[in-house]
Amino acid sequence: MTTHKYDPANMDRLLGSERYEQLDIQRIFSLLPLTHYQTVADIGCGPGFFTIPLGKFLWEGKVYAMDIQEEMLETCRHRVNEAGLANVQVILNGETQFPLGLGSLDGALVSQVLHSQINKATFLKTVKDLLKPGGWLAFINWHLVTEPTQGPPAERRISKEDVLHLAKEAGLGMILHRELAEELYLLVLRKSI
Repeated sequence: MTTHKYDPANMDRLLGSERYEQLDIQRIFSLLPLTHYQTVADIGCGPGFFTIPLGKFLWEGKVYAMDIQEEMLETCRHRVNEAGLANVQVILNGETQFPLGLGSLDGALVSQVLHSQINKATFLKTVKDLLKPGGWLAFINWHLVTEPTQGPPAERRISKEDVLHLAKEAGLGMILHRELAEELYLLVLRKSI
């Protein structure tokens, strides 16, 4: 089995006005332990919805925009170049293989990606290992609902409780939970020191 991939033919929806209304980037950033000099990965960056704002916010830091689909990365790379962001590096990664050193990140943002992972426990542990001690990991996930009105089908979603269970097993503790939209929630986790 492989990771579920987003159909690049629908990429425009990832940058559409409805998504900007649903995910208030400034509000989300205000909930993260972000500082201007951090090194942060946008894992599952797609066409760069969060990458561009992260690159602007982390003006003294670095952003690794990572995805498993080259089509997504092409669009992200183009948008990064248009924005003139020299602190963003766009990288192709595997399902649980990330070309970054262990303990190299201050933080990571994983938005609407966890439901696509076949082995969620391995994915979480792999991402956790990329974090420095005390580093943070922010997940934006779809609520587990029986009749979704948007996003992935119900059988691919994961509850907040299940994410927290997997996170605890991986060595991550919760520092924040917020509802973001009707069917989305944010969890911010921290790697133990």
